[in-house]
Amino acid sequence: MTIRLVTDSSADLPAEWVRGFGITVVGLHVVEENDRAVSTAAVTPDELAEIYEELLADPDCTGVVSVHLSRELSRTWQSAADAATRFGGRVLVSDSRGAGMAFGAAVAQCAWAAGSGLGLSATYELAERLCRGASTYAALESLESLRRGGRISALAALFGSALAMRPVIVLRNGSVDLAAKARTTTKAHARLRSLLRDDVARGDVLVVVHHHQARERAEEMATEIRKETQFPERVMIVEFDEVLAWHLGPGTVGVSVTDLVDTEFPILPPSPQPAD
Repeated sequence: MTIRLVTDSSADLPAEWVRGFGITVVGLHVVEENDRAVSTAAVTPDELAEIYEELLADPDCTGVVSVHLSRELSRTWQSAADAATRFGGRVLVSDSRGAGMAFGAAVAQCAWAAGSGLGLSATYELAERLCRGASTYAALESLESLRRGGRISALAALFGSALAMRPVIVLRNGSVDLAAKARTTTKAHARLRSLLRDDVARGDVLVVVHHHQARERAEEMATEIRKETQFPERVMIVEFDEVLAWHLGPGTVGVSVTDLVDTEFPILPPSPQPAD
């Protein structure tokens, strides 16, 4: 008997992880007008209810844990919570309070643990614990994309663009905050590495370097982080999905840090990333 994991595409899970751990991923939506992306849209309750129903129809599936992008950033969690009410407690929904592989790594670990026999409540509690301890830092070329998407105030966007400043943001416990600023991209990346140093130093963590149209910069970031950790094999590179990319803007490089529940967790290699 097995607990199944459901998440959304903002978890940025590599295809090998999805297949290897039997995770169901529902896609978030980019809304286009006149062939131009203008906004993003959450998954609906009906879409999620259909997925839950299909999973629970399998007699080997005894429950579902559904983990999603922070409710502060998307209505997907609310849609999942609404859909879960139709299944009499067999679906538990977790607000990751995060984005990207900060919670994608938690989902993968939960799926792995559930495959080894972890029950519904324990799997949900593990997701909650791992997500609460995770964080994401990102160095942006500007805050305009976040401001356009309503994810940060116009005042902060103005501050970030002043004198061509490169902002560094942090997403932790559901909130996006401006953590630092720098005059150049190189200095912004150095500030990012400085900010996450304590998180990386915790030891048993999985570190994922994200990027949007900045593969070379991401590789440079990963190389520097690997020099500062005892476990360089736990530093991965994964591209942002299209929804997060739309909100963060081209040239963004981010780093997420998530605790490892067990050092035996098999860190599968991510899919090869195309060159920019």
